[in-house]
Amino acid sequence: MSATVTPDPTFDEQKRLVRSELVEAISLEDDAFTFSLYHQVAPESAIDGFLKKSRFYSVAQRRWKLPRSCARLIDQNFRTPFRNVLSAILKHFFAGSTTPASREIVDTHTIDLQHREANSIIHHTRPSLVIKAEGPSFQRPYSKPGEHQQKVGYPNIATCIDIYVDGKEPPISDQLVKATIYARQIFIHQPNRRFVRVLVLTEQYARLFHFDRSGAQYTPPFNFHDNPHSFVRLVLGLSSLDESDIGLDASIQWITRLEHGRKVGGTLKSRGPDGEDVVYQLVGTTPFFCDDSIRGRSTMCWNVRDPVTNEDLVVKDSWRTEDRVSEHLFMQDAVGIPGVVQMVTCEPDRCDTRSLRGFGGTSPVGFRNRVETRIVMKAYGKSIRKYTSAKQLFCALRDAIAGHMELFKRGTIHRDVSLQNVLLGKPDAQPGYRGVLIDFDISILRHLNTPVNRHMGTRPYLSIPALHSGSVSDPLPHDHLDELESFLYVLVHIMFGYDSEGAAHTPEEDSDFHDWEVYRDDCRRLGRLKEAYLSREYVPRQVSKRWPSPCVDLIIAYAAFMQPLVMKKLVLSQLNPAARDGRDKVFSANLAEHYNYILNLFDTAIEALDHPDTWDVVDDSSDEGGSVNVSASKKQPEISQEIIRR
Repeated sequence: MSATVTPDPTFDEQKRLVRSELVEAISLEDDAFTFSLYHQVAPESAIDGFLKKSRFYSVAQRRWKLPRSCARLIDQNFRTPFRNVLSAILKHFFAGSTTPASREIVDTHTIDLQHREANSIIHHTRPSLVIKAEGPSFQRPYSKPGEHQQKVGYPNIATCIDIYVDGKEPPISDQLVKATIYARQIFIHQPNRRFVRVLVLTEQYARLFHFDRSGAQYTPPFNFHDNPHSFVRLVLGLSSLDESDIGLDASIQWITRLEHGRKVGGTLKSRGPDGEDVVYQLVGTTPFFCDDSIRGRSTMCWNVRDPVTNEDLVVKDSWRTEDRVSEHLFMQDAVGIPGVVQMVTCEPDRCDTRSLRGFGGTSPVGFRNRVETRIVMKAYGKSIRKYTSAKQLFCALRDAIAGHMELFKRGTIHRDVSLQNVLLGKPDAQPGYRGVLIDFDISILRHLNTPVNRHMGTRPYLSIPALHSGSVSDPLPHDHLDELESFLYVLVHIMFGYDSEGAAHTPEEDSDFHDWEVYRDDCRRLGRLKEAYLSREYVPRQVSKRWPSPCVDLIIAYAAFMQPLVMKKLVLSQLNPAARDGRDKVFSANLAEHYNYILNLFDTAIEALDHPDTWDVVDDSSDEGGSVNVSASKKQPEISQEIIRR
């Protein structure tokens, strides 16, 4: 943001959006990273030739023809001399290009570059300059029918450049925030981005900001007059016609329509089961799921179509930390299990952030390397939240739990059972495939006996022992009961927030799940709220009125089964491992009985849903405590007290 532009009143609000991206930002101590980049874009001799004949560089004075101080030009457009220098570099080196791609330096200090956010808040930014790009990964900004289409925006920007007056530039912390805001929008609008680089210039110095899935790093300022060859390489690299140079994954390509410059189709290339490349057709032009953050797993999911079989498939791209077991290994173990997502093929080590930063074998303190993985998998139905009948919902949950049981027996603990990670099966799915468990990003191996962790998983669905794990010195290992408890909370979310046909109902302020959302950041309080929920043998009347009685009976019986087991685990978690005397191992010894009991609950409810004449009807004239108890007449499987006592 230059001195002649009114400060953006939403800057503080945008700063909050990117705060988490800056947690592991690294300030490099020397220019090694900057000077190591883009040596392939132009030979030294070609840069020498350009510098000798360019009217924008003085060999005698060893400096670019820029004002030594822009302080007196502050009320004028002092960006123009910088734009002229940058444009001259691009014009000289790209003049003979035969590729359909193009690059152009555009002054955007008065142009509102629109942001895209998950909510309805509309933001914009105005970098001093941008490198506008055309090519298979870019498109013109979206415009509504009848609106004027802007020629430049985040969908067709290779990089952003900010220009400041020496001595009047904002503190480095604010420069970093602005660069992060730009980078985040480029990642959002260009879903095949692996990294983004942003350049900051003053009359004398240049600084480079680099962003990837490990976060941000930035260089110290270097004198670009004293280092003209490095500066030319940097400009050419940031505007390279080779999309991989500017941070794009060239395995995903699009076709744009000439008249409006928007994407209309595309392809995604991945390695097939036989090791040969397979080019899939994209179904649509955007991922159906994407994470809007820069730093983290940054999961991206694409619908594609097999070129041979025409089968619909899903491709998942994600970035795991180097020390985490790759998701594809858990999916290999899940091959053939009904109710669990099935992998077709994978590329487990496509790229890593260490190589993007040129660290080699030594990385700075605080850097966490992330590795890109691509998995091609079978496609299923929509989220379980899209059910249209109680029976469809209960069949889906039942089969996902059965699949989870087989997965657990093979040695995998999913660790993120949540509403988002259970899908409906395909419309014609047979029993066993009516619901599917997905997403092994944070799964672990059972034999490691990894303790429960309140930071792992989706907070509203975490088990009570996991929520209280920060309050005990030796948490119990994460086990199948933690997972079954999470399945229960998925059901609570749905039944308390929706009706039996899938229509949403705003949870009442005194409802359980409403409070779980309100206090999701307070683990101890959330744990106590869930303890209170498990101790009640009823559901609120407004919930029971929206659901057939077999569904109400099931959720009450499910909670009643979990309650004594959870309480026993909480007591044991207060003891040190020696004092537990092996009693914590009893839970895993009864694994089959625990799963079978829950599955029998679902089987009983599903069978009863086919016989509406047997359902209890909630009496609206009665309001005994505003709740409904489990029907004593229903044939729920009996809880083995021996299992619980042991």
